[in-house]
Amino acid sequence: MWCFNLIIVITTIVYTTSSPLYDETNLGAGCTITSYSEVNTVVNSCTNIIINGLAVPPGKTLELDLKSGTNLTFQGTTSFGSSTKWEGPLITITGNNIHVNGATGSKLDGQGTNYWDGKGDVNPGKPKFFRIKATGGSTFSNIHLLNCPKQCVSIQNSNQIILSKWTVDVSAGDKNNLGHNTDGFDISDSEAVTIKDSVIMNQDDCVAVNSGKHLHFSNLLCSGGHGLSLSVGMSKTDSSKNQLSDVTFTDCNVTNSRNGIHVKTHSDATQGSVNNITYKNIHLNGITNYGINVQQDYAGGSSNGTPTNNIPIKGLTMNNIIGTMTGPNSEAVFVLCGTSGCSGFDWSGVSITGANKASNCTNFKPPGINC
Repeated sequence: MWCFNLIIVITTIVYTTSSPLYDETNLGAGCTITSYSEVNTVVNSCTNIIINGLAVPPGKTLELDLKSGTNLTFQGTTSFGSSTKWEGPLITITGNNIHVNGATGSKLDGQGTNYWDGKGDVNPGKPKFFRIKATGGSTFSNIHLLNCPKQCVSIQNSNQIILSKWTVDVSAGDKNNLGHNTDGFDISDSEAVTIKDSVIMNQDDCVAVNSGKHLHFSNLLCSGGHGLSLSVGMSKTDSSKNQLSDVTFTDCNVTNSRNGIHVKTHSDATQGSVNNITYKNIHLNGITNYGINVQQDYAGGSSNGTPTNNIPIKGLTMNNIIGTMTGPNSEAVFVLCGTSGCSGFDWSGVSITGANKASNCTNFKPPGINC
């Protein structure tokens, strides 16, 4: 049933729905980019831009610092050369009140198969893919990313933006377990960001939220990765970059993934806070490790078993979290808090079945959970 639903969602969300902001048959004369040498001239002079079948040279970033109010449409395949190992990103888009759209059938191909080695970030030289810094009601719709070399979409220092109807497809990285650290969406230092109606197929976090406020995620389908995640405490010295509040995940499906929901704070970071987080109507299927995992012991890239109170988690709501686990290491709920690190949890309607291990809670027991 779940595999069938995945096919239906991808078809419905991504390919049959077009953004109301765009009419592909009436884009006007505009300015079209077909060669990398044209990028600077067109971006500096146009506010109605088409990128059509562009091949970006190896080791180069497609930098699109757009004028306020610009409409930009990707057509055909935008490809990124891969003979050079580097950190990227492959593309950056910045601007205020900008509107970026993918035409029907368009895609951006990161050529990840030429970078994957099964080691991810451990072995450097794999570029991040798509970086967004935008403000003022900017929208990004109908974008199809294919084969991210590592992290797919990084949203930084953004305010009042909406991403909708994306497909992030790194499913080819499943072969021989070669794809690693292929986060779908990473969000930091941003406010009033909405990501909705999208499909993410990858090998790491579907969404990883690091810092910001008023961040909203809805109608996401996540497959093959590590689930819907918060990861707070990335800065080891600046507590202002470890603040996260008012985040909602609603009406999302997580299937064939390591985790369903993962909330982690970094015990080796300076101070920070996590406040007012809601997961509602989250459906899980084929989760192999944790249905819900809350941990305050993340350090050096992994859990160390020693939770701290440096980044308190207050007001974590779980409502109608249902689904199934699979595999010998599966555990429905795992909570590892500092001695006073977790408070104000409101959990109801949590029903995760099929786990092979009993749920486990240390230093804090969420309401209604048998652990």
